[in-house]
Amino acid sequence: MLSISRTIIRQFALALLMTGIQAAHAEGRFHRPFEVTGSVLKNPDGDTLKLMTDERGLINIRLSGADTPETGQAYWRSARNYLRSLVAGQKTTAWCYKEDRFYRQVCHVRVGNRDVGQAMIEAGYAWYAFQFSPELTREQRLGYPEAERQAKAGRIGIWQEPNPMAPWECRRLKRTGKGQLCR
Repeated sequence: MLSISRTIIRQFALALLMTGIQAAHAEGRFHRPFEVTGSVLKNPDGDTLKLMTDERGLINIRLSGADTPETGQAYWRSARNYLRSLVAGQKTTAWCYKEDRFYRQVCHVRVGNRDVGQAMIEAGYAWYAFQFSPELTREQRLGYPEAERQAKAGRIGIWQEPNPMAPWECRRLKRTGKGQLCR
């Protein structure tokens, strides 16, 4: 009886593990984390950076936990420009832990002691990407939603609009051929 219970528990644990691995691969490919420091050469939007590093050369980075308006949405240029102002000429450090489906490294990014994702949310140029909260540090899981709450309360950036469309909703509309509805 005891060996049957252990077998069932092992099978259940293996099934849970495989489900978790499949879910992770649907959203990106996790790898051994690494940290790099460099200079930002370009940021095409509000949550993507091209970081030149000595250790790994040019790295295309997607901010972790913060999601800015899609290109063409209201405030996308403001988000891009604000991110540029945060990182321009600054030593930028990224702690990268997975690769997304566009082959960008998903990373926690800092300039000095400042969390760039949180700064984007505080300024009202990004949503807290709660879908990825398990990938954030405890500090980020507390700070990001509070930063969004304060930006909403202050009606700054995207929160000046009565009901701004989240970027994940815009991406969903684009996938269904209704991208013209993104605002």
